[in-house]
Amino acid sequence: MLLSLGEWMNYFGHFHPLFVHLPIGILILVFVLEYIQARSKQNDLRRAISISLAAGFITAVFSCLAGWLLGQDGGYAATTLQLHQWMGISLAAVTGIGWWLQKYAAPRFYRVILAVIFLLLMITGHYGGSLTHGDDYLTAGLPQPVAGWLGTGAKKDSVRPRTPVADINRAQVYADLVMPVLQEKCYSCHSAQKIKGALRLDTETQLMKGGKHGPVVKAGDADGSELIKRLLLPAEDDKRMPPKDKEQLTKEEIALLHWWVSAGLPMKQQVAEMKPDSATTQLLHTFASGATTASTPAPLSPVLATKPPAADSMAVQALIKRKVLVSPIAKEQTLLDVSCINATDFTDTDMPLLLALANNIVFLQAENTRISNAGLKEFSRFTNLVRLNLAGTGINSSGITSLLSLTHLEYINLTGTQLDDAGLMQLAGLPALKKIYAWNTRVTTAGAAAFRTKKPDIQLQLGTE
Repeated sequence: MLLSLGEWMNYFGHFHPLFVHLPIGILILVFVLEYIQARSKQNDLRRAISISLAAGFITAVFSCLAGWLLGQDGGYAATTLQLHQWMGISLAAVTGIGWWLQKYAAPRFYRVILAVIFLLLMITGHYGGSLTHGDDYLTAGLPQPVAGWLGTGAKKDSVRPRTPVADINRAQVYADLVMPVLQEKCYSCHSAQKIKGALRLDTETQLMKGGKHGPVVKAGDADGSELIKRLLLPAEDDKRMPPKDKEQLTKEEIALLHWWVSAGLPMKQQVAEMKPDSATTQLLHTFASGATTASTPAPLSPVLATKPPAADSMAVQALIKRKVLVSPIAKEQTLLDVSCINATDFTDTDMPLLLALANNIVFLQAENTRISNAGLKEFSRFTNLVRLNLAGTGINSSGITSLLSLTHLEYINLTGTQLDDAGLMQLAGLPALKKIYAWNTRVTTAGAAAFRTKKPDIQLQLGTE
């Protein structure tokens, strides 16, 4: 399918980093040629200078156009972006004037224009560097005492030491634990200084708002939250966050964020108010003391290392027509992440559409659909299923039996269903299961306690504890 005009324009904008270096190099060449000509006091280089100025003007125009298109993607500090754009446009315009003056007008005016070109080149380059590397890129590396003389800070370490929390129970979950992690590992690309993907994480409001693709956190559903998904992707995946060339989160930091989202995104509450289980309490104590380990990838299901035959394209298109989202879990992967978030009228009669891709689906989000116990009878064919979200569906404990053959299932969300104590205890038979979300169900406190006694290694989240 041919790309639309808008998509082509967006693609052209990605050439700005290539185009932008051409006028810089060409204009520096102009200054060198002018210096040589002034020293020799001859006009032998006049034509070469004229051609260079013309080339500098043309490439500057292309650079401005590509830069403007790139800026439409968002992800940059607005004020710095506007300054960079207008300085760049001014540089292109003045370079064009300089070319005309060099060719047709008096040298005196031309020399003034050369000085202006030099100034604009420096200023435009500075703002461009600030967009890419941050506003303090030039001053951050200054050693003392020069930094002090100029009133700037000394060079910052890539990881600032986190202040240990004296009393973990009195620590505010967000301000004392979560925010420092985001500040150290995420703000460089997702704050007021730089807004990649239209996503800011530096304020509570912006964090909840999400980015250009919508919210990145879902209260009570960590494994369904884009933020957590991106943290757990393989290092070589382009969608992995932070990117592989950036400092990664430690396993404790990932676990902390996972718990925070699962607990409903508490902002003002203290840890004691959240009543974390013993395993989480131990994690928080380790994290708060600063005794975290080096970054290590979270363990992945062995299924995610497999590569079954590619999904049938007609079956994929049939689901897409049904408003079901279908996407590979990673670049060049045949395993699929399927979401019915836009197809809440999906029913048991639609199950054949999913079954056609049964071997490829590893993540299935079917929350708030009309799937019932009858539809669950077909789930034994999803042999590679790792995560399953059935929150808000009409299923009850009678349907749980149909899921017991899912030997790779690690996560299940049954929030808002008719799951009871008997159904919960059946889930103990799933060999790979690690997490269960069962908010607003018929599971009792006694039933939850019995389950935890039998399967202490499975995290059970009821949302009422």
